[in-house]
Order: sequence, then structure tokens, then C-alpha cells
Amino acid sequence: MQQLIVSLGRFFSGRLRKLVEGVAEQVEVLENALVFPEAVSAEYGVFKAGSSVLIGPRFGARGSTYYTSGWLFNTIRKFHPKNTITSAELPLKPASYRLELDVPGSGVLELPGYRLQNGVLLLYITPSYRFMFFQDVLTAGWLEDYAQLSITPLETGFRGRLDIHLSEAEYVEVVIKGAKVEDQIFMGDKSEEFTYEFLKEPFLVISHEKLLDPPKLQKALNLVSIVSGHGKFKLCMRVGKAEEEMEFLVELGGE
Repeated sequence: MQQLIVSLGRFFSGRLRKLVEGVAEQVEVLENALVFPEAVSAEYGVFKAGSSVLIGPRFGARGSTYYTSGWLFNTIRKFHPKNTITSAELPLKPASYRLELDVPGSGVLELPGYRLQNGVLLLYITPSYRFMFFQDVLTAGWLEDYAQLSITPLETGFRGRLDIHLSEAEYVEVVIKGAKVEDQIFMGDKSEEFTYEFLKEPFLVISHEKLLDPPKLQKALNLVSIVSGHGKFKLCMRVGKAEEEMEFLVELGGE
């Protein structure tokens, strides 16, 4: 399991960084548990955070501008505890998560894990999916401009086959929509196949409840944008001014 330490914050002292790095030095990360030298008291639950850009460079006409990066964010963070455990071994049971990151760093995250008494977070993702599409074909267009998208579920994502016929429209766009973020999957004018994959590797995030947010996790994961996790999502296909959507569901594998 990959270990990510998120301990830097522009407006915080080194005290929080020392807390995070101190826990990182103590904990032993196994495949299905976190092991400490002695018993610790921790709350198990879900950490939720959302960020939106307040200040940053952008492009586009008035009314449809887009941020290319973020310099200042409006962020909300909250840990939602479910139960308390006191032990030297904290189990890592498969659990649902949600991760939506946009290009400028805005987005939402919902990660399961533990909060220690000093506010240090031990959050994890163990990828396990079952993709459920209620229809396997999506069609969009008007008159001589149309496209058909055929979907095949995979273990960690899905494969799409596009059959495109354009006369006036310049391109076809396919995006995946989460609760707050959409990620472009395809843009082109010729029939083609593509694959979109959710996170495939398990990882542990060690941070602090006053530090962790979507842009910091985006940097730690070295990602540009992604929509991944469990729950309801949408696929949207745009052909010129025509647009069609279909919803699909992702559950924990084995359920």
C-alpha cells in the first residue's frame, strides 16, 4: 500500500507538520491493518472535504470562464466519526470512497479511515469495484450529426466504443460527471475506442484534519483530474448542441 504524507499548509505552523510526520514514523502499514508500537485511541469514520477556487488564472468569455489553476481556495473540512477503537492495530476494511478532482485543484473527497486524538488522519483507499450500467449504448446528435457510444464494464473502469458521423459539428465530447466535478474522457471527430479507469492502487493518506483538502491531495497523487469512487455517476455525450446522459452505479466489489 502506497503511503502519502500530506503535511504542508501555507497558513499553518510547523506544529501540525511535526504531528503528521511523527505518526508517519511510528505506524507500520500492512495490507489490511495499521500497526503502532503501543495502543492508540482513534475514531473510525469518513473525512469529507470540498474546495472551490476563489482566486486564480482563468480563460473564456464572460459567463463561461474556467480556472486553469487555483491560488486561493474556499475549503470546508469535517470528519464524521462512526465509532471509537483503542488498539495497537487499526484494521483497514474495504470501504466506499469518493474522489473528484478538477484541473485547478477544486473538488470533493470522501475518504474512510481514522482520526487520532491529536487530529492526525489516517485515511485509505482499497480499490474494489463493481460497475453497473443500466444501458450499454448511448446515442446523441441531430440530423446528420450523431454519435453512438457502446460501453463495456471492466474490473477497474470501463471501455467505450464511439461510432461518429459528423457533418456540421466539429467534434464529439464524452465526460464523466461526479457530484461536483466532470472529467473529460474523449474529444474527437473520428470513431475510436477509449478506456477510463478509476484508482487501481491502494494507498494510505497521513495528514491532519486542518490540513487535508482536494488540491493538496491532488498534488500528493500527482494527478491533473479524476472522478473515481463509489456511488452514482453519469456519462455525458455532446454532439454539437445535442447532449445526452446516462447514469451508472459503482458498488464495492464482492457485494
